[in-house]
Amino acid sequence: MRCVARFQINGAITVCKVVSKFQIAYHFWGIMKRVSKGPKSLRYHTVIIELDSTLPRRNSKKPHLYIGTSLSTAEDRLGQLQRGAGPKFAKGHYLSVFAKSPYSKPANDPKIAKRRLDETIEKYERWGHMVNNRKNEWRVYVIDLKQEHLDVKPKSGHVYVGSTSKTVSERIKEHQYGAKTSKGHRLNSKYVTEHFDGLNKSFSPNEKFYTNKSAEEKEERLAEELCRKGYLVRAGQYTPNSKTCVSKRRTKK
Repeated sequence: MRCVARFQINGAITVCKVVSKFQIAYHFWGIMKRVSKGPKSLRYHTVIIELDSTLPRRNSKKPHLYIGTSLSTAEDRLGQLQRGAGPKFAKGHYLSVFAKSPYSKPANDPKIAKRRLDETIEKYERWGHMVNNRKNEWRVYVIDLKQEHLDVKPKSGHVYVGSTSKTVSERIKEHQYGAKTSKGHRLNSKYVTEHFDGLNKSFSPNEKFYTNKSAEEKEERLAEELCRKGYLVRAGQYTPNSKTCVSKRRTKK
């Protein structure tokens, strides 16, 4: 038995608390267990807030949205934003929590929370909402290519399929004449520049895409579709196998 603690009673009498070695060990085990747990784990919430109609929209019927991650619920975060928190472009424009929250289960891991945030933003942009003032638009285009250099001529023609966040006319000029970045990196396909034969407007979709992923998915589908119609198609990583008409990307899976 040991005396491990002394207490003053009425400022005069000292009382020694006697405990066993087992009690000492159990006491410190409890302390270490609490320390090992650390602070209460954080919970990251995805929040979606509707912004007023004075901000630009892609579709007049679909509001501009602020989508972010917060340690607070969507309702609490709305109050914080209305009191001045959040990005500058949206200050004074927060209306209400959009739709019904929560939109996904709160995450304890910040990496998982970031992935869910990106997925949510992409989903709402696909649905036609402008999100977080992101104004990028992508388009898919088709370029006709010359066939004289080919040993075996394709049944229907030779084309290149691509996607871009630039205007189609700007991207076509880069392919036609060649272009480089300020650091000297090539922006055009050398093969397309060598065999360029003009933009194929009839095959180039008129629709706009609001995420790079959705544009590339369309690029891949269109490349495979043209291959099935008898075209020899080039489309970077989405170039379809000339026999199966399945893109190189999907063939690797």
